[in-house]
Amino acid sequence: MLWDVLGLLGIAVFIVCVMGLAAGVTWVVVRLTPNKKAESDPPAA
Repeated sequence: MLWDVLGLLGIAVFIVCVMGLAAGVTWVVVRLTPNKKAESDPPAA
């Protein structure tokens, strides 16, 4: 019984870690990838 609860808790922690890693990688890629449209197009004023 206790091992079942710990197993489910472990799976939940694993899912949260994978989602956090995916969010972190996405944030890094968005930060490091240059925005070519903003560089080539001057802002309309």
